[in-house]
Amino acid sequence: MSSSSRFKKICISSLTSVMLLGALTACAEKPAPAKAAPIKTADNHGEAEPVNTNLTAKDFDPAGIATLVEGKDYTKVAAPQPVQIAGKPEVIEFFWYGCPHCYKVEPAVKAWLPTKAKDANFIRLPAQWAPAMVQHQKMALSLQALKKSDAIEPKVFQAIQEQGRGLDSADKITAFMVENGIDESTWEQTFNSFNINTEVAKADALFKAYGLQGVPAFIVNGKYLVQGTSARSLQVVNKLIEQDKGKK
Repeated sequence: MSSSSRFKKICISSLTSVMLLGALTACAEKPAPAKAAPIKTADNHGEAEPVNTNLTAKDFDPAGIATLVEGKDYTKVAAPQPVQIAGKPEVIEFFWYGCPHCYKVEPAVKAWLPTKAKDANFIRLPAQWAPAMVQHQKMALSLQALKKSDAIEPKVFQAIQEQGRGLDSADKITAFMVENGIDESTWEQTFNSFNINTEVAKADALFKAYGLQGVPAFIVNGKYLVQGTSARSLQVVNKLIEQDKGKK
């Protein structure tokens, strides 16, 4: 099965009813009927699957992959983009708080971060393919601007994926942030700022430039696309960075 086919299964299989649009097929650009109950995590067949939280550096060791197979482990981006810091490896994760598959990969991403190349620049960008999703984009980028992502994002994912809170309006988002210790005035000033709107536009432009249609998606060095929700996806990311360094 091709990487593209596997990704479509990952992005279209299951969905929570608490997604802010209330009627989207899981993490992809396709309308679907709203579901009756939230699904915390799901495998490619839409069945509940526990998240592996016991990951170690070995799970991401590129030496564990003898050979990468294009079209299976990764695909090449049709229109490669320049990295943000010249000369440094780069990994961009496109995600959405309303995506159960992005929630599922979160523990792997957190466990992977200490294992990535020390000089690698890791960037998290919220994606959107419908106007209502912009609220979640602005929430993610505001947390980044306030340097609160590490502390608050797990709570955001839990609220949406497990507690049935859509956080689908500015008022609901502000109330949530205040509940979690962020000053209301500071939050609203950041959330509604020109800078955040600018960052939203930049994220949208990159999502489009890479030709993406769903999340989660990892872009390596502006030219490789890795898709999936397992630790191996991040192991592939490490392997691509290693191989690219060897070509220089």
